[in-house]
Amino acid sequence: MDHDNNLQPVTNEFTYAANDACAAPVRVHEEIGLRQLRISKRESQATFWARFGVTQSSGSRFETGLGVPPPVALLIRLYTSGKLSDGDLLA
Repeated sequence: MDHDNNLQPVTNEFTYAANDACAAPVRVHEEIGLRQLRISKRESQATFWARFGVTQSSGSRFETGLGVPPPVALLIRLYTSGKLSDGDLLA
């Protein structure tokens, strides 16, 4: 008996609505001043960005205008709004 005819192809493609926040990198540096936020905490780039799972070099690029990936942008927004704490992010 041939079962191969019933197999469906597997795809990793996802479609997002045009207004979906996950569709493209988000430019949040202008809204919340990422560099200013980091400096106000008196932290190095390595320390500040590690809490969000980001390398120092990527964090540096985000601070200078590179679009922030949506998952990181969401974490930053939750962190700056007080809904996430350092303990939540470093756990």
